[in-house]
Amino acid sequence: MGKNDYIDILSSKFLSGNISPDEKKELDARLGSSPGTKKILNKNKKAWELGAGLISMEDIKQDKNRVFDKIQKQQSVLFLRARRQLMIYKIAALLAIPVTFALSWYLMQGNVEAVEGSQFCEVTAPKGHVAKCILPDSTRVWVNTGSTLTYNTASFNQHAREVQISGEAYFEVTKNKAKPFKVATPAANIYVTGTSFNIKAYPAGNTFETILAEGSIEMELNKSHQKVPLSPGERAVYLEDKNKISIEKVEADFFTSWRNGEILFKDATLNDLVEELERIYDIRFHIINPKLGGVRFRGMFSYNNNLIEALEKIKRTANINYRIENKEVWLMGTLDN
Repeated sequence: MGKNDYIDILSSKFLSGNISPDEKKELDARLGSSPGTKKILNKNKKAWELGAGLISMEDIKQDKNRVFDKIQKQQSVLFLRARRQLMIYKIAALLAIPVTFALSWYLMQGNVEAVEGSQFCEVTAPKGHVAKCILPDSTRVWVNTGSTLTYNTASFNQHAREVQISGEAYFEVTKNKAKPFKVATPAANIYVTGTSFNIKAYPAGNTFETILAEGSIEMELNKSHQKVPLSPGERAVYLEDKNKISIEKVEADFFTSWRNGEILFKDATLNDLVEELERIYDIRFHIINPKLGGVRFRGMFSYNNNLIEALEKIKRTANINYRIENKEVWLMGTLDN
């Protein structure tokens, strides 16, 4: 890159409002020491002002989307999986829960060569975080804490769109009837062309769950190949070990609010609440009196709150005390102390 090319880039970032503090300092320094830099900046400023009315906001939006897609494909972690020799693009796109919901990219670099036809992208949400990403077809995905989404970058969006999920994720699938969208899990697969839905399939359990927010989906059970269509507002729960499926009408927001950093409970038990808190805070709970596990709760817990705030809310709501040692919490009724 030539010197003038670099100054062009700095001045363009400055005029568009996308320049970083360090780049602004560098540009100011060059302006003070080089008349040529000021000349280039003035030339670009005139071009910017003349072109302001020639480019529509829609064109700008489309250009931003195209650039974002390219950046997403390039920002990755490369590592070689043992025995399989696959190139993995690993993107930890984190919505930092303790800090507002700012999108962060944690990137590392590795020295591996690509194996043609076997490039994978892995989006993961570590404990205590929610990940959000945009797939190459513009589908938006939220990945819950402790979960991972994977797809083959070489084949995705060619003739079909397929991803694998381990854990929980919420999808807003871009409509494309010519290229069906498939979510694969060990228990069941989901087929759609364009819709919004939630999937929960944690590897430690034998329960698969999906909730349809809008549109339509078809669930196919891997064992029996039974196909089950769902309508908006329906929740399907599949017990893999019993090969049993149940479908009920629900308020989807109560099951999908986690993507906004909230857990909504409507007549949930303490056992249900503890399961979610263990997942969020990566901590182990012990309920001293098993009867307490059936205590009912209704309300909202925020991912932004720390563990103590959550425990205090439980204490005030149900008169349940707690004790913390290292990464373990004991819950007990007032008479169990």
